[in-house]
Amino acid sequence: MGSKGPASRGQKRAAKTKARARRQQSAGSAARTSTIPHALLEHFHSWLTDRDMGEHADRVVSLVKTTLGQVDRANPGFVVTSWTPNDAHFIVDAVERIEDSDPDNGAAAATNIVVTLLEFLTFLDETDAWTGSDEDFAHCMEDLTDFIDNDPDVLAPEDIELPLVAPADESTALAALPVVAGVAAVVDRVGSGASVNDIPELSTALSEEGEHDHSDHEPQPENITALDHWAVAFATDILETDGTRVVPGSAVDSFSSRSVDVLRDVLTQHIRHQLSMSETDVSMALSNTFAIQTLLAAMTEDLPLDNADEDYEGLEGEDLRTAQLIDYRIRALQEQTVLVSADDALTVPEALRPAVLAGVTLAEPFGDQDPEDL
Repeated sequence: MGSKGPASRGQKRAAKTKARARRQQSAGSAARTSTIPHALLEHFHSWLTDRDMGEHADRVVSLVKTTLGQVDRANPGFVVTSWTPNDAHFIVDAVERIEDSDPDNGAAAATNIVVTLLEFLTFLDETDAWTGSDEDFAHCMEDLTDFIDNDPDVLAPEDIELPLVAPADESTALAALPVVAGVAAVVDRVGSGASVNDIPELSTALSEEGEHDHSDHEPQPENITALDHWAVAFATDILETDGTRVVPGSAVDSFSSRSVDVLRDVLTQHIRHQLSMSETDVSMALSNTFAIQTLLAAMTEDLPLDNADEDYEGLEGEDLRTAQLIDYRIRALQEQTVLVSADDALTVPEALRPAVLAGVTLAEPFGDQDPEDL
């Protein structure tokens, strides 16, 4: 019995590639046929039956025959065993039109067509009946699979193109943020120095952090906001603490003079702190991820919708909590004027985008946990 290891799989793929090349060379000068070979469809039927799909074989083969026949008539030069990327694009465009044509049944019909075509492509590959290139095969499979998955595009920080912003405009926009006023307030409370014990919310937070508190109750929004301002002040070196006293930090004078560099750092750390995790909480991590994607999308031309009247009817348990946390995150970012509503969509003001993008880049929505392990 032959080996099933990677080397054998690689050799098998190489053999298939050579066989395809030979078939392409032998058919290179021939005109592209405009018929769907009956023998090929019969072989496909047998292949489905061998895969324990016998009860569906007639329906699948019939749908594939009809679909490929329509493609053949509408797409001159189509070869049933050698699709090109243009053929795949044509098919995807066609099923998208089917999907849009009937709100009730269009999506199901389009999905059925694509699923059966994926089965047919797999059949061509596994039986060495495919006569096109490996690259074209991979492209066609990917296009059809993407239609089935229908996953929304996930944005990354590097996808964002920042606009040119005048330093004066950036400084003015940053200085007007609520977080700047909040940090200024905690700086005033500290003065030339203060005992942590004289700052109740900070003392409690530091104590719980040291004890790794896992209490079930959720902190109140006003406490979250206050603690965020302290965290930002410490992260930007505007304030410093040794756990018992809080004193002005190395950046306090630059903050007091509203240096644009320090103000930018304040907003960056504000975003990073809100959207990072220190403990494993799946719902919170998901809400952080949603907020990050919203912020990134709000810096593109394809702005996210402002779903202010979201209805949670039918949700319960952790699903409801996740939805509520997402709503809280988005509303909080709006209250912070980091996200603003414009024509039922959300956008990040251009002057704030450099700092927001830096904060999103630094954020750790799942903390040290791998998202795939949650």
